[in-house]
Amino acid sequence: ASLRRDEGSPADPYKLLNEEASDIEARVKNTLDRLEHDRDQRISFLARVAKLRGWHVYQADGPEEAVDYIRTTVEELNAKLIIRSDDQVFDDIPVDQTLHNLDAHMLVMIRDCLQATDIDPVTADLGITGVDYAIAETGTAVIAPRRGISRVASLFPPVHLAIVRSSQIVDNLDDLYLLRRWAYYQGDHDMGSYLNFITGPSRTADIEQTLVIGAHGPRET
Repeated sequence: ASLRRDEGSPADPYKLLNEEASDIEARVKNTLDRLEHDRDQRISFLARVAKLRGWHVYQADGPEEAVDYIRTTVEELNAKLIIRSDDQVFDDIPVDQTLHNLDAHMLVMIRDCLQATDIDPVTADLGITGVDYAIAETGTAVIAPRRGISRVASLFPPVHLAIVRSSQIVDNLDDLYLLRRWAYYQGDHDMGSYLNFITGPSRTADIEQTLVIGAHGPRET
C-alpha cells in the first residue's frame, strides 16, 4: 500500500511542539513539586524495578557508606584498572582517595581530552559513573552529553557501577523529556547528539534469538 500524501499536513499539529517557555516552566514547577513528595517511596520503587532489570542495587545512607560499597566492589572484583567519568558526584564521594591504598589504578575519562597515559581504558575491570536521571518506571539510568563527560566508563568495562542521587529520580519518560526540554530553553539551546539509556546489563538476542548478556557493553551493572 502506498502512503497517501494528498491530504497535506495535520490541521492540528501536536500541541506541545508549540508550547511557549512560560508554559513549559509552569509544567516543570508542577513536576518538580510532585517529585519532592513521596521521595522514599519513589526510591524504593526504583530499586525494585532496577533489580528486575538486572541491576545489583545498593542503597547507601550517605557518602561514607557509598565509598565503603565501592571499595568492597573493587576488592570482590579484584579490579586492577578502574575508569570513571569526570562527574560532579565525585566531589562528594572521594573515590580516588579511597582507592589510593588499594592495588588498583584509577583513570578519569574526559570527553574530547587526550590524557598523557599508556593505559588502555579497554582493559578496565570496572567503570564508575554518575548519572543525570534515573527513571523509576523502567529502572533506567540516563547519562546526558555535556562537557567533559565520556561514555567510555559506562560502555567499555565488563562491570558498570552507577551512582544515583535521590534528587535525580523521575517517575517516567514524560518527566525526563519535560526536564530535558526545559534544560534546552535554560541553556544554550544545545541538546547534544544522544542520551545514554542504561537499563541493566547489555543484552541482545540478535543471534538465533538467544539472549546474550554483555554483548555490546557491561555484563554486570
